[in-house]
Amino acid sequence: MFDLTNRFGRHVNRRLRQEKIIWLTTVDSRDTPQPRPVWFHWDGKTILIFSEKDKAKLRHIAHNPRVVLNFNTDDDGGDVSVIVGDAKISGDPPEGSRIKTYLRKYSEGIKSLDMTVAEFRDAYTVPILVTPESMRGFVD
Repeated sequence: MFDLTNRFGRHVNRRLRQEKIIWLTTVDSRDTPQPRPVWFHWDGKTILIFSEKDKAKLRHIAHNPRVVLNFNTDDDGGDVSVIVGDAKISGDPPEGSRIKTYLRKYSEGIKSLDMTVAEFRDAYTVPILVTPESMRGFVD
């Protein structure tokens, strides 16, 4: 269950709103988990991730939409948050305000890629929406 009202859920919700990196784990055609760090935006219902075209994660999601998302732990291995959900490759772009919020969140990261916002938008054109279904973990 994905309950954001209890102590742990409120903590995960804060992390979803504040963290810049989340690990997306998909499963390839040989049923091997494939984790990768991604940028994301949480709107309280879905987690938005942008991908370049023809990337393995898109093939994995098309084959098996079940995904896991997790944050880095603290230095001692505590503060574990794992989210299980279904991913959907969206054929429609997200609403403009959500895209603006995402781009504002990652403006420095985009610069660190030696890209302009326009270049980033031209390269990362495939929206992935993850709908969380359950979570597990612990807070120290």
